[in-house]
Amino acid sequence: MDYEKFKPDKSWVIKETAKIIFVSLSIGYLFYGRIIFAVFVLPIGYIFWKRDIQMFISERKKILGTEFKDMITSLSGNLNAGCSLERAFYKTCQDLYNSGIQYQYIIDELKKIIHGLECNTRVESLLMDLATRSGVGDIKDFAKLISTTKIYGGNMVAVIRQTVTNLSEKYMVEEEIETVISAKKLEGKIMLLMPFLIVLYMKLTNKEYMNVIYESTLGNVLMTTGLIIVLAAGLAIDKIVKIEV
Repeated sequence: MDYEKFKPDKSWVIKETAKIIFVSLSIGYLFYGRIIFAVFVLPIGYIFWKRDIQMFISERKKILGTEFKDMITSLSGNLNAGCSLERAFYKTCQDLYNSGIQYQYIIDELKKIIHGLECNTRVESLLMDLATRSGVGDIKDFAKLISTTKIYGGNMVAVIRQTVTNLSEKYMVEEEIETVISAKKLEGKIMLLMPFLIVLYMKLTNKEYMNVIYESTLGNVLMTTGLIIVLAAGLAIDKIVKIEV
């Protein structure tokens, strides 16, 4: 699997298309007073489509990174128990499989590594392949570290133990950051929803006033400007809350 790419399946396409149509109909009805205007708003759906694909890829890579931390933690334990690096991968796969945790990606990746080892492929090459496909910085760093240690020699157990410590500290910081900004993410979503609710309220309680806006050129320009500002604010919020460690 190439974690940098995502080929939407049928269910994802249907779900995403329904969301885009709903948003387009809502914008046409609330900002222009005519549902038919949704046809002109539909191209905005391309922004949502591309953003949601990138969000899916980012979330998938995040899950893989978290599972990778569990993998090398188990790997370190097996190395401390006296296993060779190659044998430790076999034991780690068994440990994760029997842990009762539903891993989405890492067990399949471990099976690929084990299959490669059975075909006499070097472990550093297998890890580098995973690093290339995953696009996860931590996996790339680990693969390079193992490759360097294999070539120049070194204490493999100590190297992996230190990597586990560093990753644990990193993910702890990420969890703290996520806790802090989770409330801000919710506030951002509410702020983006408010203009739609305000327009809906005005449309339901003061139709004459809104009809003047819908039927005048200046009103349409103002509503379009407001819509652009809302979309720009949504993109800005996505950038602001995206913090990488």
